[in-house]
This record gives sequence, C-alpha cells and structure tokens, in this order.
Amino acid sequence: LSLNLSQLKQWYQRRVRAFTRVRELRYLEFIHQIEERKLSKTAETTNQLILADYYAFKGDFQEAAKMYKKCGNEVKAMEMFSDLRQFENAKDFLTSSDPKNVKGLIKRQAEWCKSTNDPGSAIDLYLAASAFSEAIEIAGKQKWSDKLLEIMRQLDKSYIEELRACALYFRELSKYEFAAEAYHKLGELNSLVDLYIESHQWQEAFELCEEHPEFKESVYIPYANFLAENDKFDEAQEAYYIAGKPTEAVKVLEKLTHNAVAERRFDDASYYFWKLSMAYLKLAKQAQHRGSEDDVNLYLDKFQDYQHRAEMYYVYQTIHRYTEEPFTSHLPEALFNMARFLLHHLSQEIPYGVSKVSILYALAKQSKNMGAYKMARHAFDKLQQLRIPRHFQEAIDLNSITIRSKPFQDKEELLPMCSKCSTTNPLLNQMGNQCINCQQPFVHSFYAFEVLPLVEFIPENGISDADALKLINQDPISSGGGGGGDSWQERDQGNVQTMSFETSAPASMETDTFEARLQNYESLTSYQPVEVGETILRNMPRSQVIVLKWASPLRYQFYKNLMPDIILDTCESCNRIFYADDLELQYLQKQACPFCRKPVAVVEPVPVES
Repeated sequence: LSLNLSQLKQWYQRRVRAFTRVRELRYLEFIHQIEERKLSKTAETTNQLILADYYAFKGDFQEAAKMYKKCGNEVKAMEMFSDLRQFENAKDFLTSSDPKNVKGLIKRQAEWCKSTNDPGSAIDLYLAASAFSEAIEIAGKQKWSDKLLEIMRQLDKSYIEELRACALYFRELSKYEFAAEAYHKLGELNSLVDLYIESHQWQEAFELCEEHPEFKESVYIPYANFLAENDKFDEAQEAYYIAGKPTEAVKVLEKLTHNAVAERRFDDASYYFWKLSMAYLKLAKQAQHRGSEDDVNLYLDKFQDYQHRAEMYYVYQTIHRYTEEPFTSHLPEALFNMARFLLHHLSQEIPYGVSKVSILYALAKQSKNMGAYKMARHAFDKLQQLRIPRHFQEAIDLNSITIRSKPFQDKEELLPMCSKCSTTNPLLNQMGNQCINCQQPFVHSFYAFEVLPLVEFIPENGISDADALKLINQDPISSGGGGGGDSWQERDQGNVQTMSFETSAPASMETDTFEARLQNYESLTSYQPVEVGETILRNMPRSQVIVLKWASPLRYQFYKNLMPDIILDTCESCNRIFYADDLELQYLQKQACPFCRKPVAVVEPVPVES
C-alpha cells in the first residue's frame, strides 16, 4: 500500500473486493471505520489523524505517535502505548496532558499489574492515582492487614466508603483494634458497638456505655446472651437486669432450674429457685411503682411459690444423698427433722424430681432409730403403697414387720412444742408445718432443722417497720421518781441511817408485756401474729429479737426468742435463721451461706505494731 492519501483512496476503490476475496478482515474493518468517521464529519477525520491511525494499524507505532503529536492529539498516543502496555513510552506524552489523563494512565498500569498477578505494584499505582477504593480491595483480598492499615491512616474522615471498606476487611481478618480505629475516625458509634459485640470486647463496650448510656441495652443484651451460651447464667441474669430486661432474666433462671432438677442437682435447683423468687420480688416492686396491683399480687404469688420450692429442694438434696450414698455428714436428728419437714410440705404438691419414697424411707429409718415408732410405722405403711426401688424393697419389707413389735407411740422428748401457745404437737401433723392449736408456722433452723423457740409479732397499726426497728434498737424505758419507779429510800432508825434503792415498774408496764400478750392469747380460726405497741417494742432486748428484712412490697418479719440462752443468727441475703454455731461452721467450710450462697465478707487482719 502507498503512503499517499490519494493513492489510499484509489486503493480503497480497487482493493476492497480483493481484500474481501482473500479475507483480509483486519484491513476491511479499518477501511470501514474510516468511512464511518468521514460520514460523521467529526474532528477525527483529518488526513493526518487518519494517517496516524493507519500507521498504528500497520504496526509502526513510533511513526503513529509522531503523527499524533504533530496533529496535537497526544492523548491518542498515550492511549495507544497504554493499550500496548508500553507505559514508559506513554509517559513521554504526559508533559502537556491533563492531570486526569495522568491518573488514567496510572490506573491502566495498575490494572495491568493486577491482571499479571502483581498486587503489590498495583496497590502502589492505585495509591499514586488516588484510587483508594481499588487499592483497599486488592489489599483486603490479599489479606494484607498492614497494607490496609497504612492506607486507612492516609485517609481522612471524608473518605467514608473507603474507611468503611477498611473496617469491614479488618473485621474479616479479626483485626478488631484496627477496625475500631476506623470507626473512631468515622465517628460511627453504632458500628463501634457492633464491633465490640462481635469481637466480645466487653470491657471496651462497657466503657463506651459509660460515656454513651443510650447504648446500654444494645450492649448488655448480647452480653447476657453470650454469658448464657457459655454457662455463666448468674452473670447473664445480672446483665439482663442492667439492660432493663427482667423478663429475660427470669427466663434464664427458669431454664436453669429445669436443667438442674433434670440432672438431679437439687442444691443448684434450690439456689436457682431462690434466685427466681427474688427476681419476681423485684418485678413486684416495679409493678408497685407502676401502680399495677394485679401484677403485684401475681408476682408475689410467684415469689412465695418459688421460695417454697427452693426450701424443698434445699432439704431434699440432703435426703437424696443420704439414700443414694453410703455416708452423710448430718446427724440422725437432722435427717429426722428434714424428712418431717419435707413430709409436711408434700401435702401441698410434690415438686418435679422429688422422690416420696426417698423421703419416707429416710423418715422411717431415722424414726425407728430415735424411738419415734408411731411415725416409723406410718412411714413404712405409706411405703408399702408406693412403687419401691428394688434395692430398697428387702429392707423396707423387713422393717415393716419388725416395727410391729415396737410400742405404738413416739418418745415425748421428740414431740415439738409451740412456743406461742405451749401446745405439744404430734410428729405427724395433718395440718402441715404449723401448730395444731394456734396455727403459727414452725420456724426451723436451716441446718439442723430443729423447731426454734420463736414467736412472730407485728407492730400495731400506725407503726411502720422502720419505726418498729428503731424502737427495738433504743434503750429500754427507765422510770423516774414520782409515780413509782426507781428511787432512793432513806431510813433513820436512831443510831443507824440507811439508804436503799428500790425498783418498782409502772403499773402499765407490769401488765402490758410480751409475755402477758401471749398469756391472753385466744384461739382463732386462722393464724394471727401477736400485735405489740411502742412500749413493748422499746422494752424488748435487742438480742432477743430476730428481724427478717424483706424488700418492698413485703414487710419485715419480727420474731421474739423466748429462750435467750439459744443464740441464733440470720443470713441478711436470704433471711434464713440458723443456730449461730451452725452458721459459723458453714461459713468456715463453704465461705458462704448454705442456702443462698452469699459469700462471707472477708475481714482483713489489722497489722499489729511491734
């Protein structure tokens, strides 16, 4: 082909058919493009530009580049060398080009490096062209966290999408501290909270909640779920309360209690039922603040029910271990009292997992050993009506026969006496765990389960629990001179003068005492605690009063110890009463209350100066 344009036209007229015949499709396509450009009459139809295209089509790229430059179209030369991946030659035509073209050339070179599996060079080129998104994508796919961090720190907060992309890749790579840095730069606290939850960085999440309390629910609910999934149910319950979701906390406890009973961990079941009861007491207090009386009564019923179940499982744990294991640390008297306690409460309902056979077997065996033959005969008779395990069958059959040779009565020293009305009660009480005469519920020591010499009393109307407690803590009333009381008496008998201190209580104090109230007790159809006024409250020795401080909406419970020589103590957490020696022993052994598991406060020893 000739280089003259006129000859090229003649060539076009004469050679089209020839190219078609020999199937030179490349030349035919080039000729077709030239014809289209001429018909469109664009600026690219100049003869010099067509010649430059021809040189490029022919493969003489240097001549084509010179022609492009001659006609003032360096961009075409740059694009040509870029398509040829001859980027060094393309840079020669950038001196007078627009900065956008410079970035475009660098991007093309970066794409070439990317396609030739040279991601490091591609990232550097993209960064030089300020194409941060492409650089971030390559570094993220290559899992180069250091390169991502370098890119992220080059960006300011205006590069929102780029910073989000960096944070997302950091999360995928488990580089949560770098992702947090990106979210901090963006100021996106919601994403930061999600990151802390995803990475289980709970301490950082809690610190964020302290600064921004609106995220408390968003943090503590996932935290509670995390704890529950990892079998830390107690901590999960507290987290639900902090998040303001008490119903979720109750659901966790309900699941815990069911699992504990199903796995025959009755001590844990007792503890969880107690926790569950206290949860419902909190709900009752919240309902009281809302003014919802129906909800208060509903939650208090739940509280009483779960308190009862907690006591049942707490006692049954010892009975279960006694029947299943060869040894026990409890005395026979304690096992006897525990079995009686359970038997009297079983008249209401048998909790799930509690074996009546185990209770009756322990009661029958200990009753026979302690001389309560009437109770033992009753227990063996009841056992014969139940489905007995095979390993108990022979012993029960034998004892059911031998007990017939014993007297049909119980030892008198085993019979419990009511401290309120002094009535001696039978061991087997059809009314349950209360006095057959005055209906006062028996109060047990929660280790040995002996009946304690306590009488419940309540302040008279108009005296609040706080006022009653204040009166009890005050010093007793002392009578002055005048109308009777403590006074010095002087006598002059001639040669002998004497002074004596005579004590006489006011008439009202002599007649109105706690003991007088007990003596004036009248049998009622239902149980009623003793009502006392300010005078009696103030004259009660503080050491003889047991106060169970229940949280609102419940009231305090007050008990008078009629045998001051017996030293009693209470757990302030669960309001259970113990012999002081028993509770101290449990504190030493378990470092906690045996019922509610509240840890004992450790008192640090005071160093003694030498």
